[in-house]
Amino acid sequence: MLLRHTLLYLPAQLVGPLFQLVAMIVWTHVVDEHTLGIITLVTATHELLLIGFLAWWSQYALRFFGRYQHGTESLRFYRTENVVLLASVILQSIAAIFILLVIIAPDAKPGILLATVGYVITRSVSLYIGERARARHQIWVYSIQQVCGPLIGFAIGLVLIKLLGQSAEWPLAGYAIAQMVAVLVVLPKIGHSRSFWPIDRGIVEHALRYGIPLIIGGALGWVGLNASRFIVNEMAGVAAAGLFAVGYGLGQRAAAVAAMLVTAAAFPLAVKSMEHAGSRAAMLQLADNSALLFAILAPSLAGIFMLRAEIVHLLIALPFQQVTLSILPLATLAGAIRNLRAHFGDQVFLLQNRTRWMMVIAAIDATMTMLLSALCFRYWGFAGAAGATVAAALAAAIVSFAIGFSKFGLTLPVGHLIRIALATLAMAALLRLFPEAPSLIRLAAHIGAGAATYLAALAVLYAPSLLKVRRSRPQPSDA
Repeated sequence: MLLRHTLLYLPAQLVGPLFQLVAMIVWTHVVDEHTLGIITLVTATHELLLIGFLAWWSQYALRFFGRYQHGTESLRFYRTENVVLLASVILQSIAAIFILLVIIAPDAKPGILLATVGYVITRSVSLYIGERARARHQIWVYSIQQVCGPLIGFAIGLVLIKLLGQSAEWPLAGYAIAQMVAVLVVLPKIGHSRSFWPIDRGIVEHALRYGIPLIIGGALGWVGLNASRFIVNEMAGVAAAGLFAVGYGLGQRAAAVAAMLVTAAAFPLAVKSMEHAGSRAAMLQLADNSALLFAILAPSLAGIFMLRAEIVHLLIALPFQQVTLSILPLATLAGAIRNLRAHFGDQVFLLQNRTRWMMVIAAIDATMTMLLSALCFRYWGFAGAAGATVAAALAAAIVSFAIGFSKFGLTLPVGHLIRIALATLAMAALLRLFPEAPSLIRLAAHIGAGAATYLAALAVLYAPSLLKVRRSRPQPSDA
């Protein structure tokens, strides 16, 4: 079931994050460092606002929406949902304008303010609809929300930049338009209500008890992920933040793209196991989920490290290349560690309703990121700031897994990990033999050869197990 659901979610999980990665590369060729700095800081700010004003409700819906599927139960949920969403987007819009004018761009013009508000509102609603769709396994709804913004929004923003000039408002406006379309397309087909009253206090109280630790933990997690961007901005200016954002954003996005290929279907299956078969079954499902996660993250990380020079020289605009080359491997490693923690270790606490542990773990990541980023950037520059995020992510992951293993019976799929590691080493050994690619075609060939080697090695390593399973199946009797 895990593999089947993963394949069904795959188009959305691939196209959306992939075009976020593509957008980061393309922006280096069409806008300057200052404009790119504003775009990345606005989008990073909205991630924090989502955590503070909506993630608590999104996580509650993902975990418990299945209990509100019929009759008056669904109507109670939908009315309450409407009030939460309305309050959330209003508060987010006010906060986004304040942060933009006070911290990011004090000279921002009305066009950027309007585009920022549109981006905040439409992205919040689109992401929430996608999360709620996961709870009901509405893969087509989730896919539209994941794909429209990054793909169509990127295209619209690019056209607007070409027609109207280099300003941060045009990419934000492009994303807002596409996200609004994504919401309007699916709205007639998903369960909802037009009523806002009465809200259900019981639902809100339950959601807050479940979600307040997630708000705090999520905000601290945002600090761990994004503090280095703002520290660079504070210590060296918005143009330096733009330079740092390319390599750091590419590394984080690359890890996220890899992880999201297999994570959309995974957690709802763990929730189903928890609801129907108990904690032990859920922990076993998490272990199975993690095998797929390791299988995609390990070769992605190794491939980026081995091909980093040709990736940067062929894809990134010249003014950004030197900084990107120095921090891309470190940013990817930090992103891989954080995705392992988020989609494996921390999910134990969501399943067990022990979300307070997530606050402690996120606090470790955030505190270390702030302290080490400022210190390391002062002495070692951009690479130092990126290295600080690796140390912080590793410390938080160690604590998360230690608690999961010792208190909740989480296990590692050791047999799978050994095979994955051996296949990854075989791929890296091949890539080490290649000279730096002089063209995109050669780069694609190197990536293809590495992927083929990895898959072939996995096939060889898993062949005995697959044969054993096949032999153990009952054979049909001869007619």
